[in-house]
Amino acid sequence: MEKQTVMTAAEFAERRHELPESGRWHELHDGLPALLSAPDDVYGNIVRNLSRMLGMWFRSQPATSGGYACFALGLHVKQAPDTVYFPAISVFREGRPFSQSDLTIATEVPRVVVDIASSNDRRSDMRLRTTAYIKLGAEVIWIPDPFKKEVQVITRGSHTLALGNWQELDGGKALPGFKMPVEKVFADPEWWDGKLPEFEVRQS
Repeated sequence: MEKQTVMTAAEFAERRHELPESGRWHELHDGLPALLSAPDDVYGNIVRNLSRMLGMWFRSQPATSGGYACFALGLHVKQAPDTVYFPAISVFREGRPFSQSDLTIATEVPRVVVDIASSNDRRSDMRLRTTAYIKLGAEVIWIPDPFKKEVQVITRGSHTLALGNWQELDGGKALPGFKMPVEKVFADPEWWDGKLPEFEVRQS
């Protein structure tokens, strides 16, 4: 078997399209490309539900407060050898509006990271992934778990919460005023007509 060549994050970003499936669902783990399971319908529902509520929350904020979200944006969490994860959603509150939207790998640190535990390969490494996001500088990590129908909330410097289907996801200090029933995170989005709302058009 041919030995894989270790890649840097920059090389991975440049050559990702050369990988199978044009690099979709690939990450870089310790310098080596890793193919994760393709997201299923449940994964898609979670992204759509959260993106809709985030979009409504952003529109309710003062124009001067800034903030936006990117989808499947690479986060360079480790160097030498490099590791790049692609969580479902990264929420930014600082910097120039939408400055990260067209990038393969972010150059800024998101305030909130949403990584979905929807498949065995994502679930098995989730503790490693969340630790890496916190070390990178993210303030809050949301981990929707479609098997348990709960959302884990990992906040820097605080205890981890596991919110059940009857509880409410709160944006806390990172997204003040954001609230969403956990059950709606996993619901089939009856409102969705197959078209991306304006908020979702600006994804990476």
